[in-house]
Amino acid sequence: MRRFGKAMAALAVAACTLFGGVATANADENYYGGDLGSTKVGTPAVSDVGAHTANVSFDYQIDPSILPKVQSVCFAVEVMRVTSIKPIKDPQFGGVPSHSSLSCSGGTSDGDLTSGSYQSIFGTKTRPVKLDEDVQSYATGQMFSSYDTDMWNHAASGTVQMPVIGLQSNTTYGNTAGYPHVDDYTDSWWKLMIKTQDVCKLADPTGASLACSNAYDQPVDVRSLYAGMRIVLKDGSAINFGRTAKPISDFTTKAEPVAKPAEALPSKTDAKLDVANGHAEPGQTARVYVDNLKAEAKAKADANSLFWYAYIYSEPQALTGPNGSPFVQVQKEASTGKYYFDAVIPAGLPAGEHKISVQDENGTVQAWTPVTVGDAPAPVDKSKLTAAVDAAGKLAEKDYTADSWTPFAKALADAKAVAAKQDASQADVDAAVKALADAQAGLKKAETVPSKPVEPSKPDNGGNNKPSNNKPSNNNKPANDKPAADDKKSESKNDEQSDLAKTGASVIGVAGILALLVVLATGLLVAGKARR
Repeated sequence: MRRFGKAMAALAVAACTLFGGVATANADENYYGGDLGSTKVGTPAVSDVGAHTANVSFDYQIDPSILPKVQSVCFAVEVMRVTSIKPIKDPQFGGVPSHSSLSCSGGTSDGDLTSGSYQSIFGTKTRPVKLDEDVQSYATGQMFSSYDTDMWNHAASGTVQMPVIGLQSNTTYGNTAGYPHVDDYTDSWWKLMIKTQDVCKLADPTGASLACSNAYDQPVDVRSLYAGMRIVLKDGSAINFGRTAKPISDFTTKAEPVAKPAEALPSKTDAKLDVANGHAEPGQTARVYVDNLKAEAKAKADANSLFWYAYIYSEPQALTGPNGSPFVQVQKEASTGKYYFDAVIPAGLPAGEHKISVQDENGTVQAWTPVTVGDAPAPVDKSKLTAAVDAAGKLAEKDYTADSWTPFAKALADAKAVAAKQDASQADVDAAVKALADAQAGLKKAETVPSKPVEPSKPDNGGNNKPSNNKPSNNNKPANDKPAADDKKSESKNDEQSDLAKTGASVIGVAGILALLVVLATGLLVAGKARR
């Protein structure tokens, strides 16, 4: 969410000094007293009034002669509503109430509000009203301002929209009569002084100069509501808020919506709620995501001005924001871009199944969702999903038909997304496993086209059956004349070669015998000749 430098601060109704012998509520000792030219604020408008909130918008303009001198601009709304005053003495004061105590510093940023600081700033309190250091009276009511120091974009003119929170339900805000003959801004401090005098006169009808010794807590209706800007110049001087502020017209906040009973929750809504992991802890802040917001609601959320009312069931209990507000604020999560609101789950809520619902300022239920409170759910087991994704990732698209691969690829992508999702529920994981398994079972093998068989080659003998005249080359001679004893190739010679070897051996044997006979015969002939 984009956060402005908005802060809320209780009005310092006692921050008044004496200036020229006259009491003035002036926060700027070095204020700019020159002509403002066209520097001004337009008439403020109020919209989206709820039970505790309202949106204030107004136009602004900075004179061209002043603009180059401007260092910073603070836009602000000043709120006061006092219901009783207890005077201490009859104040003597005068002057022109054109200066405000608003300094656009201090206070509490909207992101730092807690339940304690929310009540301290916006709750009904009793505060002293001082003239210099002397307490003139005690005022009871609401007194705070809301300001933003980061909204100005250095433009000479524009429109400002400021959400105002901390209002009370069924209550009128605006302006009551202030200092006489002042058309625009009348500081709340001056209004309280005037009302203090009125209460003193009621306590002393004779009009004698008394110290209001007979005064008592007097019910009053003193209201002050202005919008404007405080401009700090580069030389350190400042154009006081009171010099540009314009009164905001009276309006009355709505009654706080009444929670719809559980049986009246609609079965179907446009917006959807989702609690992370469907689980919340008692006494802790739960983040509830809001999906499918309408365009108008999104625009308000983007402007930090969408305020709803949240409840938890079985018996509806109102939920507060983590800042202690009696409402929840719908915002955009910076890291994800999702819309959400934070709500504090009551500490004493029994463990079990509950529902959370949200209603707008008119009491219309926007959405609801079941949630388990307490007893944290078992850790999500993703082992089957991881294994299924790994196995599916090894399949090749070319092996399957396009019609069956398309749904499988989508199921695999969805399964990977669930596996990577940090807050995936066990139901999400199991559903992804099943979807992937079903898609994988639906895969169909692609039809393979058989290749043409290769015919055996015929010897190239010119078309006749005569053996080739090619002579073997010397390279075909065996490398070793003596074959190895275990040479299986020699054992596999064909029978014809074996027979030829045997026949050759037989021929050699016969020839040897004939040669021997020839030798013997020759010897006998020689011997015969010798004997003769």
